[in-house]
Amino acid sequence: MFEILPSPSLEIVLIAGRAALLIGAFWVFALAFIRWRRADERSTQRLHTQLERAFAEVRSLHETVAVMSARLESMSERAEVGARLAPAGAVGAQRGYDLAARLAKNGSDIDDLIESCGLTRHEAELLTRLHGGKQREASAPPSWNKRAAANAPQSQTSWPAQHTAPAPQAAPPPPPTGRKRGSLVSVVG
Repeated sequence: MFEILPSPSLEIVLIAGRAALLIGAFWVFALAFIRWRRADERSTQRLHTQLERAFAEVRSLHETVAVMSARLESMSERAEVGARLAPAGAVGAQRGYDLAARLAKNGSDIDDLIESCGLTRHEAELLTRLHGGKQREASAPPSWNKRAAANAPQSQTSWPAQHTAPAPQAAPPPPPTGRKRGSLVSVVG
């Protein structure tokens, strides 16, 4: 009944051994390849995260450089504008004062000096005092004091007398002597 299988030949045993050895080697190589591939994926992922961090830092530096270059450009433009305007402003101001001095010598009014030369009221008053023309009328108040004369009360008393004691109705002022107010001659004479 049972037939006994013929004994395998040596050749068949060797072929079966080789096949088992080949299958085992493929299995070991497959496991090694899978491990190598996973390790490569992990290192690639690490490298990818490092590259992302480096790119983020580079973007941040690029934005900072762009902001700094814009600031530097605006500062250089301001410096150029300031350099162009500074000498012109000083020369223009000097010309304005020269013109105002000439106008004051020619007897111009304070308001004329303010409008034509761009001076402040105090500067115009000073220039008319320094360079004021000798052509002023004796009866008219000085041109630098027009505003004060217009705003002053009708009494002809001086400032300290107004504030120290009430003055009775004052007599009319003495007739003008033709001397310039504040000059040494009017104080001495």
